[in-house]
Amino acid sequence: MRAVKLKRCKSRQIEVGMKPKTATASFRLDESALNVLREDARKQNVSANMLLNQLVLAYANYDRPMKRFHMIKLPASSFKHILEAATNEAVVEAGNSAGKDVPNTYIRAKWGELTVENALNYLKSTADYTGLFEYSEVIRGGKVNATLTHDFGAKGSLFLQRYVQAIFDPLGKPPKFLPDENAVAFELQ
Repeated sequence: MRAVKLKRCKSRQIEVGMKPKTATASFRLDESALNVLREDARKQNVSANMLLNQLVLAYANYDRPMKRFHMIKLPASSFKHILEAATNEAVVEAGNSAGKDVPNTYIRAKWGELTVENALNYLKSTADYTGLFEYSEVIRGGKVNATLTHDFGAKGSLFLQRYVQAIFDPLGKPPKFLPDENAVAFELQ
């Protein structure tokens, strides 16, 4: 019998490092799509099966639920140009509006309630599936320190700070921010 390391997660225990349950399925794919999938898998040094699974997970975990919000895919450079063309006041208002709009509805639809943990999970999902920012987190002394790293300059930091602030406002847990030009770091107690 092997030793199993368990991690407590809310009301259940999960095995650390445990692979998710999988199922076998067969699909017909357009030949050109299959060739692209194989080529990209080779470039990423993963199997075509693993890459296809990642793509399906991105659809299931993010793209599908975001369809109700009419999500668009926009190159990062275009978003940066929009931010640069706007006044600081407009960027602040856009960040506030964006943070009050979709995140609250998405969090409630996916996890059932707006909590600090679910808000952080939303930010992690956004980082994983959109490329808007990279998310990192350290928990120390009962405090969560999160950093959103991006390539949008000072106005990107201004937008993301207001976005995050608006997500956490309804929880009465205002983050303490440490913004800089290409990152927004915040602490939650």
